[in-house]
Amino acid sequence: MEFITLLVLMLFLTLVVSHIFNRFNLPAVIGQLILGVILGKGVLNIVQSTHEVELFAEIGVILLMFLAGLESDLKLLRKHLRPSINVAIMGVILPVLLTLITALIFNINLKESIFISVVFAATSVSISVEVLKSLNYLSSNSGAVILGAAVADDILAISILSVMSGTLTGNFSAQKLMMLFGMWVIFGVIIYVAHRWVIPQIMKLSEYIDATHAPTIMALVICMIFAYIADVVQLDAVLGAFVAGIAISNAPKYNKKINRNIEIIGYSIFIPVFFISIGISLEFNSFFKDFWLILVLTITGIVGKLVGAGFGARISGFDLKDSYVIGSGMISRGEMALIIAQIGYGVKLLSDEYYSAVIISIILITILAPFFLKNSISKNPLNTN
Repeated sequence: MEFITLLVLMLFLTLVVSHIFNRFNLPAVIGQLILGVILGKGVLNIVQSTHEVELFAEIGVILLMFLAGLESDLKLLRKHLRPSINVAIMGVILPVLLTLITALIFNINLKESIFISVVFAATSVSISVEVLKSLNYLSSNSGAVILGAAVADDILAISILSVMSGTLTGNFSAQKLMMLFGMWVIFGVIIYVAHRWVIPQIMKLSEYIDATHAPTIMALVICMIFAYIADVVQLDAVLGAFVAGIAISNAPKYNKKINRNIEIIGYSIFIPVFFISIGISLEFNSFFKDFWLILVLTITGIVGKLVGAGFGARISGFDLKDSYVIGSGMISRGEMALIIAQIGYGVKLLSDEYYSAVIISIILITILAPFFLKNSISKNPLNTN
């Protein structure tokens, strides 16, 4: 009952802050991220990161990325495959270099500096997806590149983490790395087979099941199975949910009502908890002690992705305005960077001394990212040609 009480409080306050931010023509997700900071350790300490909160948040981000997949145009994603890869690569190289230089300037040892640079290489597109959805920009050319680059970025970040964490802890093995890539290839084959033959038949069958909202339930089952498989092969579960959404949206029996039903489920309970959960772990104990490190990491974190990913878009033929949108869409670090930081902290690649500064910087970047994306979109009229 204690969690239910907190859940009621979070959902009610989400309505309030969303209303206020929408009235001021600001993305509601910013208000929800700030609400998490206020309710969490940093201010009121009402909501803690319990198992129940983490579970609801995990389901929330899976449903959010599943919806992104359902609303994505597969042809558009294929068309922008090469630009997406360019954006992902350039959006990793520059943040890694800037963060590494920053960490070394602040006299952080080389091993820890390298790991911190890996943390800031990650991108969490879930926040950007929410802004893109709210501004009806998800199906644009820029939106397609952001989504495609986020998938490539996810794979790049995990690959770098696997190699560097193994190297830095002395547990590197070429055999382990080959096994990891082998699992990803198998995952790719499963996706292709399911998309071409399995999912269309399952969705067709669901139309004949005599149960309330059977197609929606079947879609959710497929989403969770894909999320689980992606997690098993050491990719992010949200990647599995995203490709499941794309596969279902291209099935012959796909019904727009599925999208609407899952939106209701997600936005009524789980997705708001996810956005709130990002801010609840933020503490200000070391804020003033590490103020300059936090400030510089935040600035380089934003500039690295904005310029790096934007340059990747520019060399792929996009104009400056579209490149600004794409660079802005890749800024957010969110849960992906937090997870990598937690992994490093657990294996002693990130020390107690700098852990809080890194976490605060990640959350600050995540809160600021939607402002950049909204600003970039306001300067660039929607273009889906």
